[in-house]
Amino acid sequence: MDRRDFLKKSGMVLGGLGVSTVIHPSILKAMNIKPAKGSTFYDAEHVVILMQENRSFDHCFGTLRGVRGFMDKYAFRKPDGKSVFFQKDKAGKTYAPFNLDIKNTRATWMSSLPHSWTNQQNALNKGKYDQWLLAKRSGIKEYQDLPLTLGFYNRNDLPFYYQLADAFTVFDQYFCSSLTGTTPNRLFHWTGTIRAEKSGDVQAHVINDTVDYSRNVHWKTFPEMLEENDISWRIYQNEISLSKGMGGEQEAYLSNFTDNPIEWFSQFNVKFSPKHHEFVQKKITELKDKLSKNPDNKERLEKELRYYEEDLKNFDPKNWEKLSQKEKNLHNKAFTINSGDPDFWSLEEIDPVNGEKMYLPKGDILFQFRKDVNEGKLPAVSWLVAPERFSDHPSSQWYGAWFISEVMNILTKNPEVWKKTIFILNYDENDGYFDHVVPFLPPNNPQQQPDIHGEGGAEYVDFKQKYFSTEKLYSSEKMEGPVGLGYRVPMVMASPWTTGGYVNSEVSDHTSVLQFLEHFLNKKKNKNLHVENISDWRREVCGDLTSAFNQEKSKNLKLDFLQEKVFIESINAAKEKPVPNNFVALSDAEQNAQSKYFPKQEKGLKPSNPLPYHFEVNFNSKGIDMQNHTEKATPVMVYNRKKLNEDKEFLFPYTMFKKQGFNHAVSSENGYDWEVFGPNGFYRNFEGDSDPKMEVKLIQKSNGDVEITFTSAAKIITLENAYTKQNQRIEPAKTPKVLIPSSKIGGWYDLKISTENHNWIFAGRAETGKVSSTDPHWA
Repeated sequence: MDRRDFLKKSGMVLGGLGVSTVIHPSILKAMNIKPAKGSTFYDAEHVVILMQENRSFDHCFGTLRGVRGFMDKYAFRKPDGKSVFFQKDKAGKTYAPFNLDIKNTRATWMSSLPHSWTNQQNALNKGKYDQWLLAKRSGIKEYQDLPLTLGFYNRNDLPFYYQLADAFTVFDQYFCSSLTGTTPNRLFHWTGTIRAEKSGDVQAHVINDTVDYSRNVHWKTFPEMLEENDISWRIYQNEISLSKGMGGEQEAYLSNFTDNPIEWFSQFNVKFSPKHHEFVQKKITELKDKLSKNPDNKERLEKELRYYEEDLKNFDPKNWEKLSQKEKNLHNKAFTINSGDPDFWSLEEIDPVNGEKMYLPKGDILFQFRKDVNEGKLPAVSWLVAPERFSDHPSSQWYGAWFISEVMNILTKNPEVWKKTIFILNYDENDGYFDHVVPFLPPNNPQQQPDIHGEGGAEYVDFKQKYFSTEKLYSSEKMEGPVGLGYRVPMVMASPWTTGGYVNSEVSDHTSVLQFLEHFLNKKKNKNLHVENISDWRREVCGDLTSAFNQEKSKNLKLDFLQEKVFIESINAAKEKPVPNNFVALSDAEQNAQSKYFPKQEKGLKPSNPLPYHFEVNFNSKGIDMQNHTEKATPVMVYNRKKLNEDKEFLFPYTMFKKQGFNHAVSSENGYDWEVFGPNGFYRNFEGDSDPKMEVKLIQKSNGDVEITFTSAAKIITLENAYTKQNQRIEPAKTPKVLIPSSKIGGWYDLKISTENHNWIFAGRAETGKVSSTDPHWA
């Protein structure tokens, strides 16, 4: 691909980031390639995975039609009673999410926000979720008082991504794996864990600094499992990040941004890289020269020299020949680079924008991937790792759309390839950007106490764990909290079997990709792959992505877009634009979803995949009854709102494993206010000022209807149906049960049951095993 071709294609996408545009050709072509008649996703031969960088779901897709975004009716309410969408800063000012406007502000040039273990935990605030503006202040002084964490993009900003979601299947309950930054989440993505053993007493690598070139780890990775099972695989990148002599813009445009954590696993021997060997030789010569000229720094220089001489000795090319064939394969496949392109290390300067120099890769940063696809050598499993400038990381201008579109161009060039390909696009973590859905956490309640030292403890960081007394830790590691799940991030699955603009709302995380690969490859190749690193809790709670594959025939999707207008300069010109200012400090009266300052989500529904859930949560004088009726584990977050202003005993994460039930004991004599959150908008609120002396049960029917049964001392109960806008006055003595025909609206129900002193809300979707729609409230 020459420079003109790059500019043309990148201009099409980059221009599309700033204006409405026609549907992008790469998406249109993929949509129009139909799967082979009678085929299913098990007939695929290739899974291609691209994990991009640092964007939250609401930040990207909060305004997308038909997903759980800014129109989420039952979003969590903070301790002050206000919706979680309204966050308060250190000066006591309250802000709502606001549009960053990628073309008319410098939003994409303002770098990233804090996104490490400590500030991710601070934003969570033990589940109170009210510290986002305090925890996520920009590290750049000029921007520190701006509520940037609440900034979001919409279709006008990101039409390519919105088109991708409209054409294929978007996940709105996909969480990053850990409340951390990049490296831990990418470790989960490739290995299923951040611990060498499934034990709370073994160090949790919750910060980036504990796994790198000088701190290698060596637990089992998924690529090794593929190699041991003779399943083809590769990790494609233009160039690795290990020291090799690059710098500045060359590194940013051409290296993998340390986004391939396999470089830090000792069994892959990254330091046998020829370019690194050349770099070390030059470094030794330079250090010897400095020593002869500058004896004042002798001690430091000699220490550095010994390090590189040891490197040179251990990774001499002669030692490469001593490796087994398996070890060589691991190295060569994990670090597949574009050395076949003579320009893969070269940049070229193009016409300046705003008087500033601009560079682009001279070579093809997808050279080897493109070559393997064109030659019919694409492996069964491929991971792609983009350079920093194309990674979607907020530290770089948003050029990632070109990279994604070019991957799709490569895969659809030959329709027979796309007919047998599943393309997964996800993001490693949320950066410092807000998402309104409180992530599901591992069980920690009176009936499910984690063994902090055992396997259950592997999902927690606790000062009582052994490694806190045996390991030398950074201060930034010394904070207690759940490892995950982390915050929601964008995830789109594009394939011939996931077309039609579906929304998938099964709880999933980065280990879900590994679970999908297990499931798919075991069935297709008669293997027995099983990632032991994935904790039992995570494996039970997070789906394997197979619910996204449509077994029903998808209708052709109609996509209407305005006239195409393309300018690569649109992103670069924005560098000189003002900082985002589309936010207002809100009064108490303005802190509601009807406020003119509250973000507007696109109205309308999308088709929704059937989900594997069937569980019930009801309330009576003794407590909250929870019962799972299926094999699939279901996480719920139980909040005692009466204690939200206290430091503990206000949040009780539960997981109902296979057909498991619990009763969470409550005291209601002096009033009560409990909320329960589950997957796909499941919600219960039980509130009253005394012992209710009644029991109301909501039971889901297999056809999508729900039945409510009443046992109450109250003479009259009011039943309000938020979807039909109908109210019923019920005498429990005469009418002990009521059938709600929720099957008519895809199984959705939103019911409020009231007596004089009690208000109970039941909302969610009854699953039928068939395709439904997303929440009718969004229509």
